[in-house]
Amino acid sequence: MGLKIVPDTDFRIQWIDLWNEYVHTVPQMFYTPVKFHGDRPAHIYWKNDQWVTLTYKEFAAVAEEIAAGLIGLGVQKGDNLVIMSTNCPEWGWADMGIELAGGCTTTIFPSLGKADVTFIINHSQVNYVFAGNKALADMINSFRDELPTLKGIIVLQELEAGNGQDLFTLDEIREAGRKLLEQQPDIVANRTATITPEDAATTVYTSGTTGKLKAARLSHRVVTDGIWRCLRNQMMGEIGVESTEVYLSVMPMAHIMERTYGMFCIMAVGACLAWGRGPAFVIQDMQEIKPTFMVMVPRMMDRILKGLRQVFGATPEGAAAWDWAMDVAWRAVDARIGEDGTFDMSLDYLDELNGDIREEYIKAKAAVFDKVHAVMGGRLRCFASGGAAILPELHKPFLGMGLFVANGYGLTETLCGVGVGRGNNVKVSWNAPVAPGIEWRQDDDGELLLKGAGIITEYYNDPESNQTCFTEDGFFRTGDIVEFDENGIFHVVDRKKAIIVMDTGKNVAPAKAEALLMRNILIDQVLIVGDGKKYITALICPNWDEMAKIADAKGIPYDKEKLHYELVNGMNTCVEVGPDLAEAEFVRQIVTETVEKANQELADFEQIKKFRIPHRKFLQKYDELTPTSKAKQRVIMTNFAADIASLYE
Repeated sequence: MGLKIVPDTDFRIQWIDLWNEYVHTVPQMFYTPVKFHGDRPAHIYWKNDQWVTLTYKEFAAVAEEIAAGLIGLGVQKGDNLVIMSTNCPEWGWADMGIELAGGCTTTIFPSLGKADVTFIINHSQVNYVFAGNKALADMINSFRDELPTLKGIIVLQELEAGNGQDLFTLDEIREAGRKLLEQQPDIVANRTATITPEDAATTVYTSGTTGKLKAARLSHRVVTDGIWRCLRNQMMGEIGVESTEVYLSVMPMAHIMERTYGMFCIMAVGACLAWGRGPAFVIQDMQEIKPTFMVMVPRMMDRILKGLRQVFGATPEGAAAWDWAMDVAWRAVDARIGEDGTFDMSLDYLDELNGDIREEYIKAKAAVFDKVHAVMGGRLRCFASGGAAILPELHKPFLGMGLFVANGYGLTETLCGVGVGRGNNVKVSWNAPVAPGIEWRQDDDGELLLKGAGIITEYYNDPESNQTCFTEDGFFRTGDIVEFDENGIFHVVDRKKAIIVMDTGKNVAPAKAEALLMRNILIDQVLIVGDGKKYITALICPNWDEMAKIADAKGIPYDKEKLHYELVNGMNTCVEVGPDLAEAEFVRQIVTETVEKANQELADFEQIKKFRIPHRKFLQKYDELTPTSKAKQRVIMTNFAADIASLYE
């Protein structure tokens, strides 16, 4: 059938290409909507129990005050400044203030511990940190003597006053900036005029699943070329990022995908960014903000789907209606898929379906799908999913309900967006063709190699990684083994370093078995083991919140005092249980059936021969997960060494 592609003659494509001819720095990208859409809302955020709107002109005024305040502190062009905070509008204001002052924004997840924070601040020779609150400021101050380049901390929220020397509130920086602008009105404009496309715009440290943080330093040109690439790719797929978008931000801005799409892409087209109040408020914020576009990781989408199922399942009739509608959604997607495995989500289901399935879809839409759309605000056109593979069991229900989920692939080093699903060529659980502006090839082992628009050419201050992560002719080694179909659409098979080599010489891609196990919504985390072994085993962590509910429903007793809860992605989650629940027969039966079902789709040497159910999940506080919830295999294998050893006795 061949790919559908919006032609270069389309005005949207011509506009973004023209944009890329003139916009080569982040300040240029920022001031374009300020100039042409100054009265449009730039930000919506929650303050004093109500939603507040900030226009692009007002955003510019705030950013310029911060920039001037930083210049007044002695910040020079090229200086490195950190933002370490949860999501809040001040995060975006500080980011743009740094950029206008000619600085380089370095991002740190607020959940990182002392060792990583110390490494990042010292490696980038940071002179000022924007801390989200007093607690984070106190944390950094507790090891201040280990940070020789740090001159001061600026607190975004929850601090009434600084000390006037090395601790400031954001309001104090803005006030100082206002006074300086009154005396020198052109001080910020003069600084931004000196910024070149090759100057550093931002430094983002990779999550470090292999144990070593690497600094991806992106120049202004890399950022703007990457934004052009991301926007053009979506426009080529008919469902693009429009100037009328209302984007609801629920992922951390320290995550490269959230900042790329939620901050930069939205800014580039003059659209509106709404700052969500956190994961616990996602549904409520969606109903109030009525977003058109969002980015989510599959785990969050899974929580939403489960939540919807619970709402409908409050009555037997509702549960039956939901299950029937989900079956219709799956069959509707299947009915639309062509011979090449793709279908066009830019076209309406009712215009594409025929016969009995169309009649069923009309009923399911009225009974369930329209209600789901209403819960999500009623205007949502697109979820962009990234950070992990999205399984058919999660992708299909959303697609079938008429919600386009753009399955994305990219890395910190590529400003994400290497292959993000296009609306007119959706392939379930696959990504997309490689985005425009990127040159690519595959190494002999299938690893994807990239260079071009939006991709770094070296790591900052890391010659060792530069030797191993780039080819002699300048291609970046992604570390991902990928597979392409006949249309050039690709998906990731597994991380190259994750490939298991058994003592028989057989190679096993653990992601395949992990994905099959994770199809069951009752399974939360999986680690496949077998390197140098005769057979494959697994550590399998169930969803303990759901298991506890099942036990309660069945009247199975267990010690509830042994349940331990922590905030995971902003939501209160059961992360540890007592031995009575972990070793309960019904839990083992659920996991056993899941393993047996997965093994049916695996070759004999890939099959899971034994498994263990740990009493607790893999946690970031034990350095077992990155801030983006990727498993650190080496750490997990060390921390759970006894469990793993028992599988090979």
